[in-house]
Amino acid sequence: MGRCALISKRQHMIATHNGESKHAEGDVSIRLSQASDAPAIARIHTDSWRRHYRGMYSDRFLDGDLYADRLSVWTERLTQAAPDHFTLVAEHHGLPVGFAHVALAADPTWGALVENLHVERSMQRTGVGSVLLDRAASIIAERQPGSGIFLWVLEQNEAAIAFYVARQGTLRDREQSSAPGKDPRNLHGRPMRIRVTWSHPELLSPARDLGAD
Repeated sequence: MGRCALISKRQHMIATHNGESKHAEGDVSIRLSQASDAPAIARIHTDSWRRHYRGMYSDRFLDGDLYADRLSVWTERLTQAAPDHFTLVAEHHGLPVGFAHVALAADPTWGALVENLHVERSMQRTGVGSVLLDRAASIIAERQPGSGIFLWVLEQNEAAIAFYVARQGTLRDREQSSAPGKDPRNLHGRPMRIRVTWSHPELLSPARDLGAD
């Protein structure tokens, strides 16, 4: 079926904070990205940054033409795909609802970097983030046996931190966040970021899925 073919499919039901359940109706499928996914990924990325990064990124940056900025980034990434990077797209009823981007062997100590992980607002807390992490971990294990996994999360993004800790992530060092586009004006103040690590991909296996997203 090729690299962009369906590589994972499963149905999720998880508990929300108030004890109710929220379903991902039908199957959520995970596949490798293709160049035509750039607009959908840019849209999800833009919405996620505007909802979650307010107070960490500057209002000037978030309220500007952020979609055009993200579209440029994702068009370049997906049309000039590097062999040591891959992007996964989550689809629900055939429509993209989330994505993850991974750089293999990004750090000699910590291993592969999950550079981006975002889920559309309507699909929050339906398990999509967990499925994306599951598949990312599986591919990392296949392509880089023995590799660890890590990511950076902004310190103020408490919901994301709770999700990664629930997925067996270990909080490590903290440092000042890098500016989007390497432009300091795109930051609000001096936001800090925390490194989250997994010593091996098996820690992110479905059997450990606690449904925190």
